[in-house]
Amino acid sequence: MTEVYGIIRKLGATSKYKGYYYVADAVEMAQGIHERPVKVTKDIYPIIARKYKSTPSNVEHNIRTLVNLCWMNHKDTLQEIAGCTMSDKPTNSEFIDILVYYLYCSAKAGTGNK
Repeated sequence: MTEVYGIIRKLGATSKYKGYYYVADAVEMAQGIHERPVKVTKDIYPIIARKYKSTPSNVEHNIRTLVNLCWMNHKDTLQEIAGCTMSDKPTNSEFIDILVYYLYCSAKAGTGNK
């Protein structure tokens, strides 16, 4: 989880945003789902909402706020992490996927299996 927080902070967001914790949890959950595509609205938002005594709609909104913050203030860093140029702000699902893939590649590179 520490790695996820580090990446989010690298993108300019801090723990003052609820989305900070929601994104970290979403990334952790997405990393654990290998057998099928991740559907954030059905697989992730409801679980996070229960954990934080919120609603899936609020979880979605707070993650979107964090994505907007990262996009507006650290677009270059986000594109570097994504490994491509993006003309539009990523959706919540795309943002989570970018972080999951970045962590996967970082772990793979760290073991020398790149």
